[in-house]
Order: sequence, then C-alpha cells, then structure tokens
Amino acid sequence: MPTIEGGLRIDVETATDWLVLEQIAPDALQGGAEKLPSRLGALMDEESGWDEVVIPELQDFFSGQLRKVADTVFEAQKDAGAQGEVPDGEVLIVREDGAEWYGALNQARLALERRYKFGPSQEATDVEEFSAAKRSAFIRSQFYCALQSVLLEHVLE
Repeated sequence: MPTIEGGLRIDVETATDWLVLEQIAPDALQGGAEKLPSRLGALMDEESGWDEVVIPELQDFFSGQLRKVADTVFEAQKDAGAQGEVPDGEVLIVREDGAEWYGALNQARLALERRYKFGPSQEATDVEEFSAAKRSAFIRSQFYCALQSVLLEHVLE
C-alpha cells in the first residue's frame, strides 16, 4: 500500500510473508549475485578498466542494496515482536530506499531465473510440474516482480 510520504507499506500477516521477505537477499546471493559484476564485465574489453575499477564498485553497490533490504526486514520483524504482533507487522519502504529495494529485487529475480531457468512467463504455466523448490522459487520471483511494479508505480517516479 502506498504511503502519504511517497513510500510503500507492506502489511505482513503470516510467518510465510516474513519468510518471503527474508528470502530476497539469500535468493540473490544463492544465484551468484556477488558474481554479477564479473559476468557483466565479460562484455567489456580488457582495456576498459572494468576489472580494477568498476567490478569492486558494483559489488559494493549491489551488496549495499541487499544489506538495505535485509536490514529493513530485520528491523520490521524486531518492531513487530516488540509490539507482541508476531507474525503480524509491517515493512516500510521509504521513498529514499525505493531504488535500493528495486535493485535488490532485480538481483533476486535474475539469480532465480539463472538458477531455475523459468523461461518467459507465458511458458511457466505448468507450475504444478515444477519440483517443490522450483515452484517456491517461481512464486517468490513472481512476488518480487509484482513488488517491483508497485515500486515503479508509487515510489520510483
């Protein structure tokens, strides 16, 4: 739900909701997000300075996005616990953090796609035939995509 301040509020109603939010950073990392700058660097010529300058900066940038999301979810869980509302709670994404959330979600989606090879969404209609792990990853990927859309619509203008 959009906030008056231009951010986004995610109402967390179940333990499963918390688990999906907790998985953003691990999904990105399990899929090799830390290697993403190097994979992008393979497209550059050797004289570009990519390896020495750009890769370390991108790694810091991408890690910062994941850290922001993980910290925000952790703090929201802590606040919900302090209020005695576990598992209910809310995660607030302020306007200033919207781009970091978008980037972290993108990293997670790319990593899940790389690992599970879902293919175009039109072809991923046979979800029942997926293994349990792939089905769970597909559902998370779809959620991440939907959350990115909401961020684009309401936070990132």
